[in-house]
Amino acid sequence: MRIKVIGSGSMWNEHNSASYMIDDNTLVDIPNGTCKNLFRMGINPKIIDSILITHFHGDHFFDIPFYFLLKTKADNKNINIYCSKDGKRKNHNAIKLAFPNSVKDINNDVNLKYCYNEDFSLNGYRVTKYLVDHGRMKPAYGYVFESNNKKVGFTGDTSLCENVEVMASICDYLFCDCMFIKGTDQHMGIDNIKMLIDKYPHCQYVVSHLEDNTRQVLKEENISNIIVPNDGDVIEV
Repeated sequence: MRIKVIGSGSMWNEHNSASYMIDDNTLVDIPNGTCKNLFRMGINPKIIDSILITHFHGDHFFDIPFYFLLKTKADNKNINIYCSKDGKRKNHNAIKLAFPNSVKDINNDVNLKYCYNEDFSLNGYRVTKYLVDHGRMKPAYGYVFESNNKKVGFTGDTSLCENVEVMASICDYLFCDCMFIKGTDQHMGIDNIKMLIDKYPHCQYVVSHLEDNTRQVLKEENISNIIVPNDGDVIEV
């Protein structure tokens, strides 16, 4: 698996909002600005055909209208969306708001499929969806990809909860929320990641959704099991 960090930041800094590209054709989350970020990285978003959405906050799905409109101009018009059951309605509303005169064109021109399953296959990976706790935003999910006896997880935005521990216990790499220095009921913090490292030291924790002060503290502490990525970094698993 090849994971490119499209964004590693929270909403309030110069880093792109949290998003990852897997093997050149799959995105985990598509926040505001993702299409522009991909173009700046030399990647045409037309090649993306699968998107996993962790939850429906704007900084995790607001580039859906721009991506859908671009796909009407692509040779490969397949779009596979993996999300919660309210995702089809929320994506439709976002497109209708952004491009009200193009809704019919998008619906007619792309081959759009939604998957709400807890387990599914995607490009040779077995993927499992885990319910996580992101405060008042419900539902919110993480995803674990498995292939060749390797497991890679993506928590999305979450507090420390039971399923985050489950993911940490089984994954070789966990791309995880670490917005704050001290965790809250909505986002994990450095203190939560340290606890996970103590309990599950086999896992490498790739932190994301970082506030600037959190990023600075993590770089200063230089903890061996924690990877602090920059936008554009690539991790091979």
